[in-house]
Amino acid sequence: MKIILARHGKLAWDFRTPIPGHALGEWLRGEANAPLDPSSRANAELERLSRAAQCLITSPLRRSRDSAHLLAPSTAPLIDPCFREAELPSTFRSGVRLPPWIWAGLARLGWFCGWPAGVESFRDARERAANAASFLTAHAEARGGGGGDGAVVLVGHGLMNILIAHRLRSGGWHGPRWPSPRHWSFGVYERAAT
Repeated sequence: MKIILARHGKLAWDFRTPIPGHALGEWLRGEANAPLDPSSRANAELERLSRAAQCLITSPLRRSRDSAHLLAPSTAPLIDPCFREAELPSTFRSGVRLPPWIWAGLARLGWFCGWPAGVESFRDARERAANAASFLTAHAEARGGGGGDGAVVLVGHGLMNILIAHRLRSGGWHGPRWPSPRHWSFGVYERAAT
């Protein structure tokens, strides 16, 4: 049995122009609606795996859905909110202007340290990742006898894929400890059918 955890493609969005901290929430809403960068393409192996998938799954976020469509245009993916990226707190009050990626990094650091500020906590995100890993495992087991190259492919997000990978490995799956955070990267997780 195989589960592929893939990260969505690169966004056509401005990550460099400095913004004030209090504008991070607005910037994140824009990022959520940004299209994919047309100059960034997935590698042929990820496209092959996605097109041969017995089950293609995405989060409801645009970048995940659009990436899945590019990878396997003739496949209608299963869309489930349990695979969405862990949200960032964005209630900074600062007028200091920094590149958005720095504000996002500060927000994620605060989130890891227990600052949920109106979004899902780190503990809740880990619990959701455990549920997501169970969901993927159930789909892989249901399709385990399909043979061929078919697998369950998730086109998801950087941090959530890392949390899911941790749970898969705890459940006996073999694959990368840390899926790459690069856009269009993927990790293959395998386990013998039971």
